[in-house]
This record gives sequence, structure tokens and C-alpha cells, in this order.
Amino acid sequence: MARPQPNLTGVLPPRYYGTEWQPPCRHDEDAALRLASPQAIVELLRPLLDERRAARLDEVAASRLGGVVVVLEDLHDPHNGGAVLRSCEAMGIREVNIIASRERFRVSEKVTQGADKWLDVLEHKSTEASLSSLRQRGFRLAAAVPGVTMQLTDLDPLTPTALLMGNEHAGLTKEARAFCDVEFAIPLHGFSESLNLSVATALCTFSMTSRRRAALGRRGDLDEAGLWDLRARYYLRDVRGALTIVRQRLAS
Repeated sequence: MARPQPNLTGVLPPRYYGTEWQPPCRHDEDAALRLASPQAIVELLRPLLDERRAARLDEVAASRLGGVVVVLEDLHDPHNGGAVLRSCEAMGIREVNIIASRERFRVSEKVTQGADKWLDVLEHKSTEASLSSLRQRGFRLAAAVPGVTMQLTDLDPLTPTALLMGNEHAGLTKEARAFCDVEFAIPLHGFSESLNLSVATALCTFSMTSRRRAALGRRGDLDEAGLWDLRARYYLRDVRGALTIVRQRLAS
């Protein structure tokens, strides 16, 4: 059930109206994977895709990185939100975590261009809950903080890393910074002392994903089971009426 849209009149600029992000529905996708294994899903749906499309889905799935995730804390501008999702998807990141404790996450669909369809976007109402979960999963928590000594390029790309990006105006909260293992800055060599939030995130993700791929010697880092699962999910997202098709073909 979709969340009710807030009344933003008089609170935010008109260009923000109707921009609250709605997560893609994964109900049919999850239901199909309860009926059959990922390998079976791929086998059932591949004949419905032309060779070029199937190859493209397989290629993107094989290039996904689970060892680099992005965490966005209380973003304000929907254009930044949309640009961040689009950049993360383009860099081959699989997961983005949204902390919306003070600001409701909004995006411009003109900017995202449907990129969130191919991402795992996880929403959290609490900074502590989000970061605790990532730490328990083995991620190093790295906060982007302008002016600190450690540089982005000093982060070991082989260590699973969650890159934390803060609000456009206030940056990361004290709570988030206290929770992190390291703080880093993007090397800047001009007169400008800071970057737009979406630009900063794009640079961080490009650096971490490029260096991780180079260090691993391969384009993606998913294990065999994870890759099959992702391929199946991409096929389910791409084929219209996929759940009905899977049910019919399994029944026959």
C-alpha cells in the first residue's frame, strides 16, 4: 500500500511537490522466487527475452558490487536524491541505504530515469539502526567529511565499505560521525572547498568501485549463489507479467 503524500504546500518549493520517493514493489519478484530456484526462473524467462536483452541483463548482474554501499542521511533536495541513485546504479553498486530521520527522501524522476528499479534501496528511520545493521554485516563505515586528513584514495578497496554522505546543508550528524570507523575527504586541488552532494557521491562511488574491481581482478564481487539470485531478479523485473508466466509454466 502506497504511503500518503504529505501536504508540502507552503513548506517546500513547488518543484518539490510530488517528489517523495516510492520504493519499487518487489512483491511479485519475491513470490516468484518462493516458487522456484533462481536458476529455474532464469531458464523459464530467458526464452521471452531477445538475445541482446538477456545478454545485457546478465552483463549488468555480473558487474554488480555488493562490497560498496552508499548511505544517505537526511537528503533534502530531490534532484540530489535522484542523481545519487542514478550514479550509484551506473557505477554498478547494488545497494543504497536511506536514513530519513529528519527529512523524507525525495527524488526527481526526470533525474533518476528509473535507475532505482535496478537498485536495492533500503529505508531506515534511525541512523543507529541503519549503521548497526551495516556493521553487523561486516561493512567498514566511512564518513565523507570535508577537510579531514584521510583521503578517499586511502580507503582500502578490498574492505567492504559503506560510504556515508550527509545532508546538503548540515552534513552528517554527530551521531553518524561518532558511529563511523573512519572519516575521509575527497582530494580537492582548486579554490573550491566543497562539492555538490550528488557530485561528491559520484566521485566517491567511481573511486571505490574502480579500485575495488582493479584489486579483485574482476568486474563484480557476487558469489555464484548471489549472482544467480540477482540474474533471476533482473529477469523478473524485465519481463511483464513474470509471476503469472512462472506459475503457468511450472504448472504445465
